[in-house]
Amino acid sequence: MIPARFAANLDWLYPELAYLDRVDAARADGFQAVEMLQPHLQDEAALAERLAGLRVALINAPAGDWAAGERGLMALPGREAEFRAAALRGMALAARLGAPRLHLMSGLADDGPETRAAWLANLAWAANQAPAGLVLTVEPINRRDMPGYFLHRQAQALALLATLASPRVLLQLDLYHCRVTEGGESLSHLARTLDLGLLGHVQVAGVDGRHEPGAQEYSAELALLGARGWPGAVGLEYRPRGSTSTGLSWLSPASG
Repeated sequence: MIPARFAANLDWLYPELAYLDRVDAARADGFQAVEMLQPHLQDEAALAERLAGLRVALINAPAGDWAAGERGLMALPGREAEFRAAALRGMALAARLGAPRLHLMSGLADDGPETRAAWLANLAWAANQAPAGLVLTVEPINRRDMPGYFLHRQAQALALLATLASPRVLLQLDLYHCRVTEGGESLSHLARTLDLGLLGHVQVAGVDGRHEPGAQEYSAELALLGARGWPGAVGLEYRPRGSTSTGLSWLSPASG
């Protein structure tokens, strides 16, 4: 049985299967929770039906024209109307699927006064629109994998969240992105986010190739989450080396 803390990312795991069939595969492997990057591309009724009995830990809101290279709209001045429509669509789908977390992607933009102002104004608006029980998350993403992404460092994210000062918005801390950007270190960043009460969601991937983590690669971070009694989910957002099911051997009951 997969420890209950872990959520299968359906956009990354089981890539050989049709999307809805990935739900069944995750269930068969013992997952009790899933997360999704682009659930809005699926038939919502069919997706909700297939997910019955599984927890949906987190979904992403639509992030602009993904095929054209867009990766979110929140930090893009002049795109406010499109951002608001995407955020509302994400909120509606989160409610339908029972997801308590909604990730809003920031977009490809330099970090400057205008983009920071757009990011803060858009996120403040979204926080005011979010229904009770829904937490919004923002995620620093490394610029090696996603060149030009606005939100890319932990200190940058925490400073912006301090300015925003909204209890409806928390940090999505992908330990893989953190290690790539912050020189291989992630434990102190995780501890600081926990100390600030800003940790909303965690994700992992092996730093080497973004495949399955090594058996002990995040043992200290997972132990810290357990010691602090953090109740959230850890999403598995990685590219399987081969069979997803076989690759899950890196997990153990102690990991939870």
